[in-house]
Amino acid sequence: MIAIRVRNLKKTFGAKTVLDSVSMTVHEGDICGFLGPNGSGKTTTLRVLLGIMGADEGEVSVLGLNPALSGHILRRRVNALPESHGLYGWMSAHRYLKFFSQLYGMTPNTDQLRTGLLQVGLDPNDHRPIRTFSRGMKQRLGIARATINEASILFLDEPTNGLDPRGRREIHDLLLTLNREQGLTIVISTHILDDVERLCNRIAIMDMGRVRYEGPLASGNNARSLRYRLHLDNSCSMPSGWTYPGIDIIENKEGWITCSIDGIPPAYAIKTLVEAGLPILEAEILSGGLEDLYLSHTEGGVS
Repeated sequence: MIAIRVRNLKKTFGAKTVLDSVSMTVHEGDICGFLGPNGSGKTTTLRVLLGIMGADEGEVSVLGLNPALSGHILRRRVNALPESHGLYGWMSAHRYLKFFSQLYGMTPNTDQLRTGLLQVGLDPNDHRPIRTFSRGMKQRLGIARATINEASILFLDEPTNGLDPRGRREIHDLLLTLNREQGLTIVISTHILDDVERLCNRIAIMDMGRVRYEGPLASGNNARSLRYRLHLDNSCSMPSGWTYPGIDIIENKEGWITCSIDGIPPAYAIKTLVEAGLPILEAEILSGGLEDLYLSHTEGGVS
């Protein structure tokens, strides 16, 4: 089913056209990467989708509702985590989550709050003030707050910005778990293309107020499949006759496998290969992919 549908959305500020006939679709269960240079119109589009701002023209449907007319209802079914999400440093994580639950008219008990913290990998017995948390812990707490109302759609703005590689991977794993186990639809606005390649099954690329490309990641007529070179442990080789949709083995030679990955996130494809019994030591991208697609559809916005 369709979670978000936008058709011919237009928005101007004075003489400046910010959104020019924007159209896009996100289906339930998608993780959609929303890409584009600064000034391309991404933030304005998200504000319209959340009912914070109205459009001049066009049609918008989020979970079957018009945000401009039913924002008070919709805000109980969606949530958002901006890049600067204003954590209250003097609170504990437990108190912070309880505070935001009450803003939604909820009266969670201690067990529910503990579950909310455990779900994002935080210790519910940690009563330190939030200001002492690492950046990754703060991001996890922000996601716990953004899912406290059991939202069906989660909008994220640069969810891994400033995190180290381990912290980014932890946030990736958390979002994939929320998507796969709870069916949460996620829209990620980001400049970090690697995040999109690891997480998303669908992308929309904006530039100069328009959606220039929309479709499955690394699939379709306008996108080239990713080509990876994988280094295996010398003691193992690719099983003969092994196949998996979206992964095409091109060459298997002397401990190295060259494969193309089409239509599924590369991280998921590589995880599938590992689960098939391949001890992958190294993965190297050879050609194609999101960067080429992004650069071919953007001219640049205002920094």
